[in-house]
Amino acid sequence: MKPPVLFLFALLLLPVSGEPEKLSALDVQLLLEKIKDLREGSQKRVGARYTTAHSAFRAAIQSDAAAHALFLNCTEKVQFEDKQKSGSEFRDWKRRHKERTDTPSFRRALRHQLNWLLLTLQAASEPKERDNMWTKALDHIDTILKDAEDLEGSQHLLRQNVLNTVFAEAYSVDNIDITDWPNSPLHLEAVYEGLVLPSLRSLKTLSQLEQAWERRILHEGTMIEIWNKPKKGLSRPEHSAPMEKFLEVRRPQLQWQKQMDLFQVGDQKGASLRMLKHLETYPSHRDIATWIAEFQSAVKSQSAPPPAAGDPEEAGEEPGSTEESAP
Repeated sequence: MKPPVLFLFALLLLPVSGEPEKLSALDVQLLLEKIKDLREGSQKRVGARYTTAHSAFRAAIQSDAAAHALFLNCTEKVQFEDKQKSGSEFRDWKRRHKERTDTPSFRRALRHQLNWLLLTLQAASEPKERDNMWTKALDHIDTILKDAEDLEGSQHLLRQNVLNTVFAEAYSVDNIDITDWPNSPLHLEAVYEGLVLPSLRSLKTLSQLEQAWERRILHEGTMIEIWNKPKKGLSRPEHSAPMEKFLEVRRPQLQWQKQMDLFQVGDQKGASLRMLKHLETYPSHRDIATWIAEFQSAVKSQSAPPPAAGDPEEAGEEPGSTEESAP
């Protein structure tokens, strides 16, 4: 009869002599079985932790008040109970928070923050589906920007890493294993370059890639326009200074990057015509020299290599033809 694994593992743990020893075949078997048990147990505990966090976060995003109530509970646990601070200290903080930072925009921002945290947990628990989550990510950003005016003054919360929030720490999901994922919704560079655009760089999804670039330009411009309004006054300009910079510098840069991306994916002719037009439209842009160099390099990379020396076509001969002999 095969000895119980736990019994054999106990024998493995018995004190050994001072001489170094190699693992026997049985030692290796027992250790691998133990590692398997530990991995399965860890996965079950992690799964249970995700389930608990998901349930709490899902309930909290139903209203601004619910999101704020969870924020207070998580803050009390993480910043006071876990640090063994007194209840009176928490009540003092709560009073100051109500007077200074508990605003409608703050509560709405918490709700959006939780929504992104939920998406992050989903991405961590379903890594094989991550490439298909870009649509959900962009829908979340669309929703945030629709609420932009209601979020004014608290939008900085949506640039924070959601895994560093009191929500994540209180529910022990702050150390989840996830890479190449944008941990905050308003870091648009990470969202688009790390998640959205790589998933669409193929000929089959060329139109979606173009639409994603347009959406990125719209998102960046909307963020700047709504949260950087010009000051009121008689001589109020049409756009704020940040918005003017976006229109004159950043938007042309993004439009150029878009066309280069489309060119490299396969739309060489259409993108080339649009890049020529772009260069004509922005002849004094600070990146004009770089754009011309990039365009030239891209076009050269598509040219056919010169014929090899001795190739009959080089001399204008038909392949397989021979000279006639002199009479």
